[in-house]
Amino acid sequence: MIAKTLNLLRSDGNPKNNIQTANIKRDTYDLCLPEGRKVNTVGHRTAEDFVRRRLQEVGCVPYRGDSYDLPYEGGGLSFINFAGVVPGKDSSLSPLLIGAHYDSVICAPCADDNGVAVAVCLEVARVLGEAEEPLDRDVIIAIFDAEEPPFFCGPNMGSRRFYHEQLDERGVHFALIHDLIGHDVSLPLGNQDVSVSFLKEALFIMGAESHPQLSTTLAQSDAPKGIKIGATLNRYVGDMSDHGVFRENGVPYLFCSCGMWAHYHQPTDTPDRLNYTKSASIAQLSLQLLETIDKLSLEGSANGEDHSLAYEIASFKKLMGPLLPIVLKKAHISELKTRHDIEQVVSLLMSMTLRH
Repeated sequence: MIAKTLNLLRSDGNPKNNIQTANIKRDTYDLCLPEGRKVNTVGHRTAEDFVRRRLQEVGCVPYRGDSYDLPYEGGGLSFINFAGVVPGKDSSLSPLLIGAHYDSVICAPCADDNGVAVAVCLEVARVLGEAEEPLDRDVIIAIFDAEEPPFFCGPNMGSRRFYHEQLDERGVHFALIHDLIGHDVSLPLGNQDVSVSFLKEALFIMGAESHPQLSTTLAQSDAPKGIKIGATLNRYVGDMSDHGVFRENGVPYLFCSCGMWAHYHQPTDTPDRLNYTKSASIAQLSLQLLETIDKLSLEGSANGEDHSLAYEIASFKKLMGPLLPIVLKKAHISELKTRHDIEQVVSLLMSMTLRH
């Protein structure tokens, strides 16, 4: 069993893609302690030490100066964003960014929200740093503070302070944000979540509409075993996490999430409930996306939403599988063809899994 857990997940034999499930599981357990990581608590300070240490251990160099710490203050409180860099071949290029928040909403483990996403970012950093050939661009590993209420979307939200005050003059070429990526997607039935075999691997991705090349990249990507992508517009669910500030400022981005579940913002969101094989597959997909987008110019603007419609439809058909006729019937449509059809289906799914 241990040997199986330590097996590498590979999609194409590229040594750059040696994601280790065991690393993600270990970091999640080490970060997601019973006291949690709520801002201005002892648990939060313990988490700061963990993030600082792990950024060094995976081989990142500090984004600014000689420290990973990017402190800031607001409302009488002190906060710390963390940012490390996996150096690329050309530091003059605008960098890629992969990020997640490390604070918790309550004094509890909050493993899915959002410890496992931090672990995924760290594992991606490790693999990129150990690759024989670096990417062209630097990759920023951004671990944000203060995403949870009462700071969510406010002036002290970590990702907002990072973008407006801590980002250097190169800006960000592309941002990949993770939140709630550790659980199997299920369907609510009464007060319980019911597992459905062909839906548990779902990974919802928002933001393909932020640049025409992103929907093309996703459509051409080979999703690793263990995940099924459901692409949708960000405006259907809103700025649920740290990608919001990048969207607002016209940075091409993707936001990955498995949506809400029964343990969302509950003490029962513990590390033992998560699917680490799925999280490792998401890390694998993240690597693939960063490697591909590293080579893209991403020039021009989004020019509306129509360019992502075909991919959204294709992804939902594949995701729903045998459930598709039932979903269409419940959404009162006969076939997925138009933006209105997608909106009807997404509205139905949001009522089940994606509402914030």
